[in-house]
Amino acid sequence: MSVSRPAALYSYSFEPFYTNKSLYPSGPDFVEYLLDVAAKYQLVDKIQLNTEVTELLWLDADAVWEVTLTHLVPGTGDLSAADRKVRVDKEGTRSVYVGTEKVRAKIVVSCVGILVEPNDWPAGIPGQNIFQGDIFHSARWRQDVDFKNKDVVVVGTGCSAAQVVPSLFEEPYKARSVTQLMRSPPWVMPRLEEPFGKDKYARYAPRVLRYLPILGYLYRLALYLLVELIWMTVFQQKNHKWRTKLESSTLARTHSLIPEKYHDMMTPRYSYGCKRRVFDSAWLRSMQRSNFRLTTQPLLRLEPDGIVLGSSPHLAAEEKSSADTDKEEHLPTSIIVLANGFSATRFLHPLTVYGRSGISLHDHWRDLGGPQAYMGTAVHGFPNFFMLTGPNTANGHSSLITSSENTAGYIGRIIRPVLNNEATVVEVKSDAERRWTWDVQSELRGTVFQNGGCRSWYQDADGFNSTMYP
Repeated sequence: MSVSRPAALYSYSFEPFYTNKSLYPSGPDFVEYLLDVAAKYQLVDKIQLNTEVTELLWLDADAVWEVTLTHLVPGTGDLSAADRKVRVDKEGTRSVYVGTEKVRAKIVVSCVGILVEPNDWPAGIPGQNIFQGDIFHSARWRQDVDFKNKDVVVVGTGCSAAQVVPSLFEEPYKARSVTQLMRSPPWVMPRLEEPFGKDKYARYAPRVLRYLPILGYLYRLALYLLVELIWMTVFQQKNHKWRTKLESSTLARTHSLIPEKYHDMMTPRYSYGCKRRVFDSAWLRSMQRSNFRLTTQPLLRLEPDGIVLGSSPHLAAEEKSSADTDKEEHLPTSIIVLANGFSATRFLHPLTVYGRSGISLHDHWRDLGGPQAYMGTAVHGFPNFFMLTGPNTANGHSSLITSSENTAGYIGRIIRPVLNNEATVVEVKSDAERRWTWDVQSELRGTVFQNGGCRSWYQDADGFNSTMYP
């Protein structure tokens, strides 16, 4: 896996990441960058691992938060909440949880991300308990699973899936076959290419940018201005002309890289940008492999040695004449990789936050119609509580690192009076929060996120968009 944004943009302004050997850092490269930042700013010994914050309770009389910490068995912190529950059901509480502890804090800042808890196994698809192969989510990769000469099914065609699929044909995986199940096609954009080629860039660019960081800064600035220009033109619903031109060129590129039998299947029926775009350098080309198959046939159930697919409106051209659309298809399968996204609209899940009135934050949001917060960070009735990546703070074009850094600076300024004992609490006014939410939702209606002809993970089941910033 690798980062889908160039490192120069997807890094902190005070510690830019210009010196990577490629424009897009790999997962291990980016982890190393974050570890270096944490070490440089002396944060490592201030991070407590294998600990889950399970509850926040506001104590109004003392003007503090009571924080319930649950200590985990080492290594289980990498599991999702659902996976931890499964382990507890099978092996008992002590297989995951060691004990609990309560501490108090004047201020709590949630840095819980958006793409944290993986989506569960698709509801209504039976057979998971009898399938004899391996099933896991791409965000919880199983290093112990042997892919060699195995038949693999990948569920989903988003950003993670587009990176997983090409890698399955290469070392160390070398799968025998890969079948990818798709509900709707994404808009696929090309990644930026390294100047002078990958090899020369890897050899010379890190050294040049280390001694001439101004070049890295200018590159970062150029990237920022480019994505902002795209935002102002393509992502606004009113700019139909700009978007149509981009859609035409993007679709032409996609069709030029994939077999003709997939052209109709890989043609989006919604506006560019309505769903998260895929930035690809290998996925489309991997569709040309003889041991790859893309299908929109619905997954009906699992059997001990494979999956069962139903009929599909997008059967490949050569299959249509002979296929019986009422007939089920059994597909031998050894491994199922779920790349079906995350519970993006369930903010703070599974953390429970009880504010001044005793009501939980999730119940408060439910009564309001969906998650919302002033500036994406503060909620009335929950004093001295802030979120770094709260409702409507994600964007579909730029770097979440940049927006998180800006939000952290904002939170730092407004909590300073409490830290300096000049005030007891900081709390947003209800009217300010309502006006902010109204403005955000009104502006969203003018974007492709809300009116692009699709349903995406940006929205909840009722269509409320608590994810994107307009």
